[in-house]
Amino acid sequence: MVFWVVDAILKDQPTLQDCQQFHEWLDAEKGFSHALPYNVMLLVEEVGEVAKEIRRMEYALNGSGGEQAIAAARERLRDELADCLAYIVKLANYTDIDLERAYVQKMRDNISREWTE
Repeated sequence: MVFWVVDAILKDQPTLQDCQQFHEWLDAEKGFSHALPYNVMLLVEEVGEVAKEIRRMEYALNGSGGEQAIAAARERLRDELADCLAYIVKLANYTDIDLERAYVQKMRDNISREWTE
């Protein structure tokens, strides 16, 4: 049953809406907390892990690790970025925000924005 649900909701090329549906199911299935402060803390922790993997990637790119080290750093960075996205999706779910729609609207706003900083 679980694999059918995952395959039906989480497609090979999921939209943000697909991701939100998947996390609604996963949170219910696993009993994950919906507490906003707790999930924000977990997101911040994941962002720290992204920073760590960027540092490792920079170290590997600067010649100290070779192609294997670069590939390993990229793989770890991929996983940490996915974790960040998961928490952003979860926060959108918990606050009843259509993340895909919010993203499109914000990017449209950014097109006409004056960047001063």
